This record gives sequence, C-alpha cells and structure tokens, in this order.
Amino acid sequence: MFGWRRRSEGFEWREYVRTTILVRRADRQRRLDDARLAAIAKVKDVAGAGADAGRASVSFAGSQLSRLLSFLGAVLLDLAIGAFDVLRRWLTFAFAVAFDTVRAIMAPLLEALHIPAHAVGQKLKAIPVLARRVPIRTQHVIWAATALALIYIGGPILRSADGVGEATITTAAIPARATLATELSGRATAIAGDMLRIDGTLVHLDGIEAPASRQPCYRQNGRRWNCAAAARTGLDRIIRGRPISCTTLGQDDAGRMLARCAVGGRDIATELVRSGYVFAASSLLNSLAGEEEAARSAKAGLWQGEAIRPQEWRDLTWEEAKRNAPDGCPIKGLIRASEKYYALPWSADYDRAKVRTERGERWFCSEDEAKAAGFIPSSRS
Repeated sequence: MFGWRRRSEGFEWREYVRTTILVRRADRQRRLDDARLAAIAKVKDVAGAGADAGRASVSFAGSQLSRLLSFLGAVLLDLAIGAFDVLRRWLTFAFAVAFDTVRAIMAPLLEALHIPAHAVGQKLKAIPVLARRVPIRTQHVIWAATALALIYIGGPILRSADGVGEATITTAAIPARATLATELSGRATAIAGDMLRIDGTLVHLDGIEAPASRQPCYRQNGRRWNCAAAARTGLDRIIRGRPISCTTLGQDDAGRMLARCAVGGRDIATELVRSGYVFAASSLLNSLAGEEEAARSAKAGLWQGEAIRPQEWRDLTWEEAKRNAPDGCPIKGLIRASEKYYALPWSADYDRAKVRTERGERWFCSEDEAKAAGFIPSSRS
C-alpha cells in the first residue's frame, strides 16, 4: 500500500506547467515588443508633424517676405518715376531759361561777327533732337535708379531676413545666439554651482567661481567633503521651481552666456557667495568681495575649513600630472567609437582613461596641440 504511486494516466503535469510558462512568457514578450514598436511609431509621427510644421512656418515666412519686397519695389518704382518726371520738367524749364539768357547775351556779339542769330538758335535747338536719338531712354534711367535704390535700401533688409529665416529653420541654434539678447527669463535647472540652464540655454553666472567637480574641500576637522556637489545643491535650492530673470553681459571664455540673474528680487550670485557655496571671482571691480569676506568670517560653506580657488587647484593638478606624464605632456588624447577627444588632468574620466598608442591615442602638451591634431575637448573637462 505504501509503495503505491499514483500514475499520470497519460497526463504529464510538469510538461504542462513548463509549456504554460513558456507560452505566457512569449506572450508577454510579444506585448512588450508591440508596445515598443507602437511607441517608436508615435515618436516618428510626432517628429514628422514637427518637421511639417517647421516647413510650413518657413514657407509662410518666405511668402510674406516676398510680398513685402514686391510692395517695397513697387513703391520705390512709383517714387522714382514721379521724381524723374518732376526733375525732367525742372530741367526743361531751366534749359529754356538758359537758352533765352544765352541768346540775349550773345546777340550783340553775333551781330558784330556777322553771324545770324537764328543759326545759333537752330544749333541749340538741335540738342534735344540729338538727345532723343541716343539709345538711352527715360525708362532705362528709371530702372537703373530703382536698381541702385533696391541695392542700397533692400540689402540690409535681405540680410536681416536671412537671419530670421535661419533662426526659424534651425531652432537648435537659438541657445548659441541667445547672447545677443539683453534679457532672459524662465524656469531654470542647476548644472553646477555657477551654471544653470534656462529653456535650453546654458548660462554662466557672472562674478562667481564654483569649485571644480573633482576639487576636494576639507572641513575644520580635516575630513574631506564634496564642495562642488554642495554648490550645485545650493543653487538648486535657490532657483527650484521659481521663475528667474537674467541680464546678459556677453560670453565667457568658453563661449557660454554670461549673465547676472535674480529670483524673487534677490541676486543669485550674491546669495551663493553669502552662503559660502562659491567664491567671488578674482577681480578688483567685483562687488561680491565683501560678501565673500563676510562668509569667510562666519566660516560658512567653503570657509569652514581649508579651501583654495578653482584655478589654483587646476594649476596644482596640472603640475602634478606633468610630473607623471610622458615627456611632461599631461593631456590625454583618446579615441572612443571613432570620436577623438582629449581629457584634461581635472576631467572626471582622466584617471581611469588609458592612452593606447596602438589605437592612435597620444599625449599632448597643450590644448592647442590637441585641437590641431583633430581632437575636441571632453564634455566632462
């Protein structure tokens, strides 16, 4: 009795369960694939709609510009015709007055020389006839004057129109040209302690320097802490979810927009320096030096322990890397996925990157040398 075992009676439970699991797994994978394909198709549809809208905008702008230029051309032509007609009348009147005056003055002389006055008059009257025989006509003069006026007046209009068209077609280029504006406002995202992004535009706050991403800072007890991350967090707390307004001042050395920004009526750079998150930029005219001195006295943020300015830290890092680099050239020229870029000693990926000369990678002594060899700066430098 105890040795009896129930038979399967022709039905294998293990095989059934295994088959069921495989079928459900295949069905789930199929649904995931369908969802992924549907998402890709939707993205393509949205992209196509955006491209169509862009082309329609460009076409509309072009048609409006063409109408404007046609209208301006017609107005200039009418003005030129009217001006030439008035000029012709005045010239005719002036010629008649001059003719009568000359004939009156020359009459005694002609009589003394026994030259009939009517002969001279006929010669003078023949001048308009000769002018009519010249192939240059009134309409030729009008068209030439109109063309010159269009070149002189319409040239700047066309150049400005080209700039508008380019801005309409290539919306990705707007951030690069945003430095031409004087005001910029909107919601912002903190990128670093002294840098933020507003609607896709990278803005460098004027008058301050944030610690470099790899720069170490030390507390009063000698413990190391990440002051660069703290600076970014401090900036994020000031601007988080709040509209800010910026006044642009030009570009920094890296080509990014340089601006003074405020939130809620408070200057952001002043708040960051006062809290000890960043340094006041080294400048005799920098108004934030007093705020930095106050933060130093209060031992706030950076000043709670040992801290050096970012450029001083980069100089020290550069000298240390030169001592360890071949021939004293510390810049690493790297090739990843056919892209050639170089990493500076303070780059985030500098330490773990290995220079493999067999792949065409090499060391450089300066950034100019690396750029001349076709390498571009690392995005993390």
